[in-house]
Amino acid sequence: MSTPQDAGAPGSDRALAQDLSLPVNVVPNANYAQPEGWDWHSTSTSQPNAATFHISHSDVTRVFADVLTPADSPPEAYFVLKKDIPLVIIDSLDKYWAAESKAALPLNGLRVPVEADTVAEAKGKLAVDLAAQLRLLAMLSAGGTTLAPQLQENFLMLSEVLGQRE
Repeated sequence: MSTPQDAGAPGSDRALAQDLSLPVNVVPNANYAQPEGWDWHSTSTSQPNAATFHISHSDVTRVFADVLTPADSPPEAYFVLKKDIPLVIIDSLDKYWAAESKAALPLNGLRVPVEADTVAEAKGKLAVDLAAQLRLLAMLSAGGTTLAPQLQENFLMLSEVLGQRE
């Protein structure tokens, strides 16, 4: 909506479809949601699609740092945190997504944030997820299986921050 002050502004005589700052083609009476040449075939199936889709298609209001502490480990967990782990929390308006900081805990492989309805619940689920990874790697290595170098690194890192419940 233009005001009388805009009437003399540069470009005020251009229609919206001719506006040079608009990054899309505006076609009257057209109704499509994606640029030409883009389709679902361009989406990688190697990514965890549910988390990737949800986070990238949500209105993210806040991203903030938090800390995963030993108190966040649930009482029934076999492995519990021994020390604090820095976290990133993403607020997507309907869910909270918790992920460990790659700078503090540089685990190998694709890591997906854990979602929940509250920050405390997301932190608890992340503690359970990390404990489950350590338990799986411990069982594999105890069974005589030679772990891949990246899994061995993850096993050592997780062993440093998690321990058996006393």
